[in-house]
Amino acid sequence: MAFFSENFQWPSTSVVFESIGDGARDGTAEVVERGGRWILKSPSSFSYATGQSGIRVLTASLDGTPTLIRGTVFAIDGDLGLRVDELRVGSALDDAQYTTVTATFEHLASVCSYRHEDGTARSPGQPLVFPAIDGASQMEATLRSGENSITLVAPEPVPLESFEAQLAVFQAMLTFAADLPCGQLTLVATDRSGQTVNIFGRDKYAPFERPTRKPVEYTLRFAGDWIQHTIERWWAAYSEWKPVLQILAGLRYQPGYVDADVILSSAAIESVATALQQHEAPRLSPNESKPILEALESLTGLDRAQKEAVAQLKGDLGRTTFRSKVEQLIRHVDDDVWQQARVSIEEWTKQFLKARNTIAHAVSSDIWEDGVLLRGIRDANWIVLTLVILKYLDVPDPAIGRAAERLGTRYGVRYRGVEIFT
Repeated sequence: MAFFSENFQWPSTSVVFESIGDGARDGTAEVVERGGRWILKSPSSFSYATGQSGIRVLTASLDGTPTLIRGTVFAIDGDLGLRVDELRVGSALDDAQYTTVTATFEHLASVCSYRHEDGTARSPGQPLVFPAIDGASQMEATLRSGENSITLVAPEPVPLESFEAQLAVFQAMLTFAADLPCGQLTLVATDRSGQTVNIFGRDKYAPFERPTRKPVEYTLRFAGDWIQHTIERWWAAYSEWKPVLQILAGLRYQPGYVDADVILSSAAIESVATALQQHEAPRLSPNESKPILEALESLTGLDRAQKEAVAQLKGDLGRTTFRSKVEQLIRHVDDDVWQQARVSIEEWTKQFLKARNTIAHAVSSDIWEDGVLLRGIRDANWIVLTLVILKYLDVPDPAIGRAAERLGTRYGVRYRGVEIFT
């Protein structure tokens, strides 16, 4: 988590604070900005020893409002200061528990828009239920029409981390739906006493500030009456497929080099293919395998390494190939949807397997020298993952068809000379 200086303006450049715990003494600090982060500069107030945690917790009053400050010891101008990582304005309790949290996210209001492909519309005031996940209890969620906010209500007071676990899953789903990175903008909590607490610094990224797209452009919208079922499926996949959906979000939050994105998206496809794999007969029937097995059994005088190789060959005869897993994955989506997405599944499969096998088996290949082809594989991988996941989420076919058409338009037109796209 990080607290970016652009997200908060201090009411004064001087802060009087008290320390909670070791490693800091009560004092007065000057607030200064360094590299987009706020630093409390207070000579001789902070100490650090090898093996000791660098986290310090302070309390202060900002414009008469009790505030909790959490930060990390930071070297500044030849002394130790405190880099502020989190502020809780409204409460100075370090162990506070909360009943509700309201967060705002980029693009949320637009993703909640309705289109006719979504079928029957969900009532805007109808609460949703987020299933329990990662130690966080089930929570009720409310999305307000035309607003970028979501409010979570816990059945009983819980630490802030429980709300954050739920919001992390939701943010990943929102990013997938928008096909854009969606940063968290604000976080406001209500503690068990009814006190409102404004929380700063509990986000991974600064706002991305990407232009908002029209609702038709989104992969998924939250306006259909089927969205509760989709939420349940997403929450299950977030846990059971880990880290596939986390990889998807990461590719949008913080894209890397094309090569790295191809590797990550290929790994995600392999994981999803394995998770959705159905029983399929091995490539050779028992009768076809029999003469090969008999030949292997006839080998004598083998050393240990050779015996292990023979055992592996026997196992491979009855094992489903990776290609067959990928072909199974493709069959989850109807042929006409791939056509709408402008993806040649035959050509994509060939190029995807070539790229994946060079990764898995450390094979030298000229595929890594063709930048246009690599970018095409990367974007086709994203389309394949998106459409397979939409199908897994039980999104209605008209909504999937529209998503495929927009994905094809967005990515396919970039690669007119690449055979992966039609």
